[in-house]
Amino acid sequence: MRSSYLNKRLLKVNVGFLLSEGPGSAREIPISIPQRVKIDHDLYLEALQGSLLFTRTKEGILIQGSVQVHHRRECDRCLEPLVHVFDVAAAELFAAPADSNKSAFSVDATGDIDLAPLLREEALIEAGYRVVCRDSCRGLSADTGLNLNHEPDMAAADRPEADIQAAIDPRLAVLKRLLDKEE
Repeated sequence: MRSSYLNKRLLKVNVGFLLSEGPGSAREIPISIPQRVKIDHDLYLEALQGSLLFTRTKEGILIQGSVQVHHRRECDRCLEPLVHVFDVAAAELFAAPADSNKSAFSVDATGDIDLAPLLREEALIEAGYRVVCRDSCRGLSADTGLNLNHEPDMAAADRPEADIQAAIDPRLAVLKRLLDKEE
């Protein structure tokens, strides 16, 4: 894994100019981060691309738009690394001044909005969904654990007995012997 990344400070947007204007003022801000960025201590995103509309409201700053996120994960079938690309549709109010009754997010005292917590929540929600490297991914062999995309899965009947014995977890060998006695 690469160790170089951009700091999440890059995801802070100063909206002081919008706070000084009246409600209804808006500004579209493009987001283009082609490098790996650290969102939190346990989350890195490979790239971000999109556009967000920042609108001044009575309660704070409303952010609307879409950001395409590139997130490094493992295929849920074969466990090979992949970059999962998904869109984050943002429609979130950042309260100004901070008010937890209005929004979980807020504009800080310096007029900055930190997009990292919002992106973190969306990336973690997306991480809960299954992702495969390709539709035709064959996954791992149930007998041997081999990646079936790289090697053919020989049926147990086609493999030598020594290979079958080697594939059995030694901790479960006792159960295998009990099954063999029943036959």
